[in-house]
Amino acid sequence: MMTREEAIAILQEKYDYCKSFYDLAARPKEDYVETAQYLQALQVALTALRGPTREQVEEVWRAHWNESVHLGGFVYCSRCGYNALEANNYTFCPKCGSPFTDEAVQMVMERLEALKDGKGV
Repeated sequence: MMTREEAIAILQEKYDYCKSFYDLAARPKEDYVETAQYLQALQVALTALRGPTREQVEEVWRAHWNESVHLGGFVYCSRCGYNALEANNYTFCPKCGSPFTDEAVQMVMERLEALKDGKGV
């Protein structure tokens, strides 16, 4: 059975090979429409196999506490609006699970790696 790394290597090789010919063409967008679609499909597959980067996790999932003067000094989650008395008691939002700290983001990355490697959580 093929490993994830082997599949990534093969798909990357095919992508690089096709991309080199596509880039050398005089009118690639007009003459090689199917090749452009094939390259896009390979990129989607490679992205799915590689999983998210730390930057993507932080951009998509990371939240922060916002202070609200109108709510009597409460803080609320920037992702879901959960209200709390203090921000420093939480690593993750109790309502939506978004990570608030660098350590929490690292925990999410480790969980994603374990799932990607088939080890579960």
